[in-house]
Amino acid sequence: MTITIQSQVPVIIGLTAFILISLKLINRKLVAFDALDKPTGVVMLALTVVELIEGFVNDIVSKKYVDTLGPYITSIAVYILLSNYVGLLGFDNPTRSYSVTLTLAAITWVLIQATDIKYSGLKAYIHSFFEPIFPFVIPNFFGCIAPMISMSLRLFGNILSGAIIMELVYSFTNWVSNTILSVFSVENGFNFIGPLFAAPLHAYFDLFSGFIQMFIFIMLTMVFIGNKIPEDEK
Repeated sequence: MTITIQSQVPVIIGLTAFILISLKLINRKLVAFDALDKPTGVVMLALTVVELIEGFVNDIVSKKYVDTLGPYITSIAVYILLSNYVGLLGFDNPTRSYSVTLTLAAITWVLIQATDIKYSGLKAYIHSFFEPIFPFVIPNFFGCIAPMISMSLRLFGNILSGAIIMELVYSFTNWVSNTILSVFSVENGFNFIGPLFAAPLHAYFDLFSGFIQMFIFIMLTMVFIGNKIPEDEK
């Protein structure tokens, strides 16, 4: 039996280690920071990110969830964003693996269900699957897991499609480049056309699209959780 390890696994391990080490170093900076001083550099960046996330959680979910949900939203935002961007360094994006995006969406789904149970109660939560009549348990069940499937497929599909398009662009420009060079009897040609198109396409598919997909994921997470909280509890 042959055990095959996905190409994203080493990247996932390396990226996780990088994030943990970075957080440890940033934490040292924050601990040593004097609150009376003007924040600069890493400290200012960290404070800005935390302030933005707390603002989103406060506005979309609830003020009560700022301290509990804020760290999770920040964590997945950083992880997804870096996972989408490592492709620029020649690595295989972790978010090109459906197991990764499904795991992230599953964690969010568990939080959604936990919030629903917290405010409606376990009995009412179970009973909701059989409303309005018992046969509706099947569509109600699929409706329950639909956010997890849609969020995981949206992130996975957009990142994978961008990578596939870039591979097609490089393949096509390489063929065109070699065809042109063959006219001049140049052997072992190189792709001189690809770099002309690569920069703007990478800027869109990797930088812009990578950021947008991260933003959509965290916004959907907060919206789905916020929808499970009664208005009088916000």
